[in-house]
Amino acid sequence: MERVRVLIRPEIDERHHGDLGRLVAEAFAGVDAEGVEVHVERARNSWESFTGRAYGGRPKRPRSHPSTRFLVRVKVPGTLRNRSYPRTYRYPRLKTAPWITVRDWQERFVALVAHEAYHTRQFRDGLRRSEVQAERWAALILESWRESRPPVQRRRQRRAAALRSEPVPTALRPRQLALFDM
Repeated sequence: MERVRVLIRPEIDERHHGDLGRLVAEAFAGVDAEGVEVHVERARNSWESFTGRAYGGRPKRPRSHPSTRFLVRVKVPGTLRNRSYPRTYRYPRLKTAPWITVRDWQERFVALVAHEAYHTRQFRDGLRRSEVQAERWAALILESWRESRPPVQRRRQRRAAALRSEPVPTALRPRQLALFDM
């Protein structure tokens, strides 16, 4: 299977370039990536963050590789953070679209790219363009991606949760007791 061509704009924090490229490839699971180019761009406004668009052909702008048949543009914040997660959302104004819950920016990015990847499949196969079907596909890909996440990451998440619930160090206990004895 062909690998998807990924172009990440320099305005995106360079620490995440490797993660973004890997996540794009994983989000294209089950979709033919031949002739697909993905541009990851910085969102200009907060409402533009984590939005995307798939083109059924090769547009004149932005410029793309000559062998590109389908272009996907994805917009993310310049600095990717895990603020305000988990987050549950549904495609706007579509009552039959599934609700999707994401736990961090990586999951949100995978769901977004999988949605746009499904549109490239619709273009390639001459299928009807359906946002609901693309959202259902994104939910399936996100679920399978979660299950395939390396155990190391899950262990890190459990360790972080354990650190948050650790008891107060014993060095502080006598001082606390002294405050209650007064």
